[in-house]
Formats: sequence, structure tokens, C-alpha cells
Amino acid sequence: IYYNDIMPKKILNSDLVKKYLEHIKNEKKVSEQTIKTYENIGKNIPFNLLNGQPTIIKKLKDVYDNPNTLQLYLNMIILVRKFNDEEVDKLIKFRNSLSDDIKKTRKDNLDKMDDKLPGIEYIKKELNDLTGIRYILNYLMINHGFRNKDLNLKFVKSLPEDKEENYIIHKGKNIMLNINDYKTDKSHGTKEIKINDSKFIKEFKSLDLKDGDYILSMKNGDKINNIITFNDRILKLTIDKLGQNRLVKIVVKDLLNHKSFEKLDQISKDRGTSLEVLLKSYNLHNGND
Repeated sequence: IYYNDIMPKKILNSDLVKKYLEHIKNEKKVSEQTIKTYENIGKNIPFNLLNGQPTIIKKLKDVYDNPNTLQLYLNMIILVRKFNDEEVDKLIKFRNSLSDDIKKTRKDNLDKMDDKLPGIEYIKKELNDLTGIRYILNYLMINHGFRNKDLNLKFVKSLPEDKEENYIIHKGKNIMLNINDYKTDKSHGTKEIKINDSKFIKEFKSLDLKDGDYILSMKNGDKINNIITFNDRILKLTIDKLGQNRLVKIVVKDLLNHKSFEKLDQISKDRGTSLEVLLKSYNLHNGND
């Protein structure tokens, strides 16, 4: 008997992840981003996902310092192991122990960010100087807390019966937004927002969009479906390339400074983020004292 006949070959991580993803694609809707993230993790982990739990924990600690990264990798490792009927109890215990480290890291990062970010007055002045698509995008981030995904807007003269995308409509003296495809759409449902800001309407009109056009599109006019491409385009168009995440943090800090809780509540609803998450993850005051 040859050694190879009694020792089964270990299945490659990429194959394990692929089989798991095929399973969950059939079971429930999975975002394109989740699939890409899991595929990347499967390719990059320098040890087998079916190793013993103590070995996995040791190797994860050796390779990754950031508790957020550890938690992300553990989430996927646990799911793939469960799918393969492997034990996960020690991995779950290790993942749960990371919460305090994650809170501390988040507070440290908020502290560092607070030192570097400009104030709201600067942001408002810069916004006021913008025109066209740059004004539209930055306005929606600053005044409505929009994420990048929310901004993949299609101009229509009237809403379709099956609302699967994000729509922008010019109706009388108002601009109406009907947002259906965004990060938390499963829990928050359709977001409907009315804008009557005169400069916003003027700059929107200047885009001269035809029915069915996207406010940001591929060169041939098609929708940008690639998340990385779309995020890169948005980042370049934001004030000082700050990106939506930082802009929202600046806004939240100012609203808290002025105790503008009604506006905070509105940003929470428009973003599709609970007030609790907004105050925990987007609040620069939430850093260390």
C-alpha cells in the first residue's frame, strides 16, 4: 500500500470556498461584493481551512494583527467549516473574544481620523464652489449621508412598476429619489427622498440627462456594475478625495456639536443606518478621551 493511498489529499481552500459559494448562491441572494471577498480570502489564507482549530487560531494570530481582519476571516472560515461538518466551537469562542479589541481599534482610528479631517465649514464652502455631477454627489453624501451604492442613480421621467434600481426624477419644483438597491435595503426597504434645494435642481438640470441615463455611466452609457470601478469614480469626485465615509463622519460630528438630533435622525433614515450604528461607527467623538 502506498502512503498516498491511505492519506487523502487536502482539498484546496479555493475549491472549498467555491463549493460553499455555489451552495449559498442557490440558498439565498448573496451580493457580488460578498462573493468576491470570500473568493479573495480563500485564495490568500496561507493554511488549509480544514486544519485543526488550535492550528487555525495560531496561524491567524501569526499572520493578521488587525482584529477586524481576523473577524472577517473567521466569519468565512466558520461558515465553510460548518458546511463541511467540521468543528467550529473554538473558532467561535476566539471570534467572540475579539469584540473588545475591535472596539478599541475603532476608537483609536476615530481619534487619528479626527486629527486629520477638515471641519464642516471648509466642507460646506468647498461644496458651494462645486458644479455639475461633483455638486450632486457631494451634496447627497453631506446632506443625506448617502453611501456610494446609493449614488448609482438612473434618471427616469416616471418610476417603473418593478423598482429594482435607484432612480432620480425631476418632478415639478422637486427632485425625487427612489432608492431600492443599497447596503441595508433588506432591512430598511425603499428610501424615498424629496429635494427642493434650488442649486441642486440647477446643477441637476445642467447634466442634461435623457430618460434612462445614469448620472454616472460607462463610456457607452451603460450602468457601472463593477463595484470597484464605481467606488473609484466616486472617490475621485468627492471633496479633496475624502470619500463618503469621511464626509459623513465630519457631518455627524458637527450635528452632535450643535445637538441637531432631528437632522441626525434624518441622516440615519436617509443612509439606511440605525442611529446606534451612526453614533458608534461614524462619531468622531467616540474616540478615546
